[in-house]
Amino acid sequence: MKRVVLLAPYFLPRRRVGSWRPFKFAIHLQEYGWEPHIITIQEKKETLTAREADLLADIPIYEIKSPIDFTHQIGRQLEYNGSNAYALLKKTGTKKNKFKPVLNWIDKHFPIDTWLPLLFFRQEVIKKFIETIDPHLLWSTGDPWSSHWLAKKLANQYDLPWVADFRDPWTLGDLKVKQRANFVRGIDKKQEKSVIKESSALTFTSHQTEKLYARHYPSVNEKGNTIFNSFDSTLFKDEMDAEALFDEKHLNLIFFGKFRPLSPATPFIEILSKMKQKHPDQWQKIRMHSFGTLSKREISLAKAKGVYQNFVSFKPIALENALPVLRQADVLWLSTHPGRKNIIPAKLWDYLAARRPILSVAPNPEIEKILQQTGTGVQLQTNHQTAVVKLLRECVCAKSENSSFPISTVFDDQAIKRYDADVTTQKLAHIFDDLT
Repeated sequence: MKRVVLLAPYFLPRRRVGSWRPFKFAIHLQEYGWEPHIITIQEKKETLTAREADLLADIPIYEIKSPIDFTHQIGRQLEYNGSNAYALLKKTGTKKNKFKPVLNWIDKHFPIDTWLPLLFFRQEVIKKFIETIDPHLLWSTGDPWSSHWLAKKLANQYDLPWVADFRDPWTLGDLKVKQRANFVRGIDKKQEKSVIKESSALTFTSHQTEKLYARHYPSVNEKGNTIFNSFDSTLFKDEMDAEALFDEKHLNLIFFGKFRPLSPATPFIEILSKMKQKHPDQWQKIRMHSFGTLSKREISLAKAKGVYQNFVSFKPIALENALPVLRQADVLWLSTHPGRKNIIPAKLWDYLAARRPILSVAPNPEIEKILQQTGTGVQLQTNHQTAVVKLLRECVCAKSENSSFPISTVFDDQAIKRYDADVTTQKLAHIFDDLT
């Protein structure tokens, strides 16, 4: 069996969106003839669930120890609680992070990302990992983009084929999440160009992102591949009985995650406000359930619009426990920042597995095609608020009258299966095979 190093700075039990993609690849690669070895930054605060530990039991994980880790928000109150997965949040505020201004300044003026010094000073340790593993191939994922910087050095030194994975656009994104100094932006672009030039292959999480990069870097046409994120049927504990979470007199929507700057609640607040004006009898029957509190700014906005009562917050739950919760929804709400036109929100894939009606207001047109192919829902544009309000009103009426639901679904199990992690991992393994 061939050996591959997955250089994934974020990996479970670090509970960030970027951790799930390498995890789901890792637990399936052996099915396709590849033995994964994970190199990641040590996580000290969070732990694996028993299910996750079982799936990773025979996969070697090499940890890079870090003396400082600012990826956990100071004062964060939304810690994972597997034993009390469905408990309502009792607190809505978070303590102010007094280090945030300093960290923002460093982020603005530091090239690539602030993990770079750790990876730079741990190079000799990481090289020993590589020499112990003796891999046939190297795969790195970003962000953090310093993983590609390190992978490029390792690939050159050990003469390894190297696949660079772009989870999101790096310098070409429509939405500038971070303020970057001009000289730093120039360094980032130079590094990005170097990664694209020197990597053996590139992978993206959407066709829109791949096309975006192909327009700027012609070599992407030859070495680029889109491998979507996925749900993982081996991870889900489908047999788990979930307590009834929702009052059935309401139309219950689920946003599986926490509303945040990249996936704000503001568009839904505005939609509810418009519905309140146009349909005063229906808007009160809608409940939006999410897994984390709204920001203080959005709480203030929702209260000012008179729709705060429509939001319900739960504590985050382990992904393995998601299906029994998602299947209680009348509608699964898919959204992201309107400026993220190249992104497919990762929660889409778990929604497909739940087989409940999906209403997407995310801007990437690929989502509409996926919903049509799988028969799982519809997509409307965020700026078409009138259409969204009309559909939600029809959903409220359909539920109260026990009539045909206006979001048509004909779940195609075979089409949905295409987005299971074992299938997407097979695509990645084929790239590995071609390179070796």
